[in-house]
Amino acid sequence: KLLKKLDWRIVPWVFCLYFLSVEDRSNVGYAMTMNKDQGHTLMDTAGLTAQQNNIGLGLFYVAYIIFEVPSNLMMAHVNPALWIARIMITWSIVTGCMAAISRPWHFYLLRFLLGVFEAGFWPGKSTFYNTLWYKPQEISTRIGVTYLAGPASGAVGGLISAGIQLIDTKGGLYGWQWLFLISGIVSVLFGLATIFYLPSTPEKSTRFLNEDERARVKRRLESSTQQAKTAETVEERNMKRDLKQVLGELKDFKVWLFCVLYFTPVMAATSLGYFLPKIVQQIGTFNSIQVSLMSIPPFVFGMIMVYVVTRLSDHYSNRSWFIIGASCVSFIGFCILSFAKPIGARYFGLMVVAGGTYPTVPLSMAWTANSKEDPVSVASATGIVSSVANFGALICTFALYSGWPSDAPRYVGSNMI
Repeated sequence: KLLKKLDWRIVPWVFCLYFLSVEDRSNVGYAMTMNKDQGHTLMDTAGLTAQQNNIGLGLFYVAYIIFEVPSNLMMAHVNPALWIARIMITWSIVTGCMAAISRPWHFYLLRFLLGVFEAGFWPGKSTFYNTLWYKPQEISTRIGVTYLAGPASGAVGGLISAGIQLIDTKGGLYGWQWLFLISGIVSVLFGLATIFYLPSTPEKSTRFLNEDERARVKRRLESSTQQAKTAETVEERNMKRDLKQVLGELKDFKVWLFCVLYFTPVMAATSLGYFLPKIVQQIGTFNSIQVSLMSIPPFVFGMIMVYVVTRLSDHYSNRSWFIIGASCVSFIGFCILSFAKPIGARYFGLMVVAGGTYPTVPLSMAWTANSKEDPVSVASATGIVSSVANFGALICTFALYSGWPSDAPRYVGSNMI
């Protein structure tokens, strides 16, 4: 009963926050193809070349890599829920400002700021925050359920972009401008609501849990291998000591193995998040609305596979074999997408890629979190792993797909990498 109470309060809300995070980060992929037939895409109206587009996409990850660990470490020293709300409100404002892009340097600046303000959100809310409430063997399912928001955002984003294309030039704004404005406003509202709704730590959640429930949450954590160092210890922590702990994590060989493990899923998931509409566009001769709609099924299939695989992983208390299996499925999908000739077969390959790629991300992050016991170690290790692995996203945005013009239209080289 207590676990269900935690789940109903925390998981759906964090799901919504991550949904909006992915939407605000990746809707630029739809902005690049929206109203293409009218010449009203972001690239057309802002005068962006394919190379400039990739620079802007990559600058997000440059900032993300730089600020990931500091932001995640701050979450261990302040009210976690308020820090999550701060992250969300600031990135949402930047998203809304992207509607004003009219020059390449506007795009560069806003993408960099988006990375600065969003840094720490994914490892913070998915791993560190969960370790304050759940046992290690419960984390993968919760991360998996919230990570469903990633492919869900891609699917719903396809519907939203298809609909918004119908109001292109209304109010003097292009479709892509409406997309950024609406996304930014909705996200700001959710960020403000997070301040009041999302519980901080068990000891401080007096409006959410009674005294007995707070004690039971703490006993649950103490009975596991994880130490229940939450609310009171936040004030007792010493930043200098914790920085030494971060340096200790940098010397941990296992942390670097997790960086390698997480690197490839991040690269593959980034390719889907940003370039799936472009991949669909190259598979056949589709108009911009058809591209948006045909981008939905792969994301939906990815959602289903995330839920199934993470549940099985928690049930069998195993991460490695499920990561290996999902990675093999993803590899097979990339091969089909690259070398099959019929349009239907290539689209099927894209579905398989999504089904294999998306489960590996939450499984890898859950495994990293499970390898650590106290909150500062979790925050440090997951921040380091996420930061280093995002070099994979950086490579993807700079060098693959639209960053490799000669690789079009089949993108065989990008897919194989």
